[in-house]
Amino acid sequence: MSTLLGAGRPVALIDVRSCFVSVERAMDPTLEGKRVVCLSNNDGVVVAASAEAKASGIRTMHDAWFEISRDPRYADVIARSSNYEAIADFSARFYRTLQTLSSEMSVYSVDECWTMLDRRDPTAHAAALQARVLKWVGLPTSCGVGTTKTLAKVAQRHGKAIGEDLIDISGWRRDQIDELLAETPVSEVWGIGAALTRGLAGLGVRTALDLARADPRLLRRRWSVVLERTARELAGTPCLPVGFEPPERAQIMHTRMLGATVDNPTEMREVLTSYAQVAARRLRTEGLEAGMMQVWVSSSRFRDGARTDTAGVALDPPTADPLRLARAAWAVLDEMVPGHAYNRAGLLLTGLAPAGAQLSLLGVPDTRIADAMAEVEHRFGRQAVGFGAAGMRTPRRWAMKRERLSPAATTRWDQLLTVR
Repeated sequence: MSTLLGAGRPVALIDVRSCFVSVERAMDPTLEGKRVVCLSNNDGVVVAASAEAKASGIRTMHDAWFEISRDPRYADVIARSSNYEAIADFSARFYRTLQTLSSEMSVYSVDECWTMLDRRDPTAHAAALQARVLKWVGLPTSCGVGTTKTLAKVAQRHGKAIGEDLIDISGWRRDQIDELLAETPVSEVWGIGAALTRGLAGLGVRTALDLARADPRLLRRRWSVVLERTARELAGTPCLPVGFEPPERAQIMHTRMLGATVDNPTEMREVLTSYAQVAARRLRTEGLEAGMMQVWVSSSRFRDGARTDTAGVALDPPTADPLRLARAAWAVLDEMVPGHAYNRAGLLLTGLAPAGAQLSLLGVPDTRIADAMAEVEHRFGRQAVGFGAAGMRTPRRWAMKRERLSPAATTRWDQLLTVR
């Protein structure tokens, strides 16, 4: 394992602090220093909060906006709907900026990235990356540096706990690292979930240091090679080099809570057609085709008679055509109970393969409509064309509610920021 690419070199984990809120502040600097929260689909619960909001007791992924908005203690809290378009744009800018100072990177999520650092002065290199992201993109970041990916994650967590934006443990002595690991619960280690935490406790492994000192071969036999690698990385042996190609995508899913309940197949057809167009766009963007679709509609589990109706459809030949995907999704309409209040729908595409990899005996599929739609969307935007309701600019009754959505300041000409 010591022969892996980048072994022995410092690696940094850089992430955007409170990404959703930071993006809102980058587009609207007047939000700096204020209590700001970003909300989930349909403006439900808080999914991101500024440091000021958290300090006042607001909990992410727990507190509902309708409760906060009625509490006089939070009268000055500013709420924004989740602006997924802005997040995607700023995420791309974040990664492009990092690439100007580092050629070896591994993307972890929309706001987190591992990158290799200069051996001579990793702290200075990491600080330069953070400074450039702040200057060029307007996003504050936190950073942990270690000799392995997992140690970098531990360092980042430690930095957040003590209020430091940059922590470099790549030059620490082993006894200093062990002391930090002893203070880190095993549940806080990257990739260790609740079930695994309980299982490890049965072996007396309760801290990151316990895991680092555990027998890696036992961990592999009892759980997985992934856990073995995590333990070895905590012990200082690089097992997850930066720059590995990500595994091939196994599935694409698009599911949303509806802005209003739908109780008839006609209106649900509009929903599924719209979702199919989104899924098709994702397939085409990644150069893929799907061979199987699972589609479902469901009602709230908090309502009497809650139900979920599903249908599976084989796509032969595999396709990324939005019209074929829409027609496949309609299969679930026969399973619906008219009059029942459904509040969620979703599509899951599997059997993914590179476009054109699986030939059909029935001839070459006609993709002229899909190609034309893709060209129109490329030139005029995603909302320029669509099938049925998906092509209408007027929001549908069931559309996801985002009543506190900020302007698309970096992706739409008619909503650009006004600089005074």
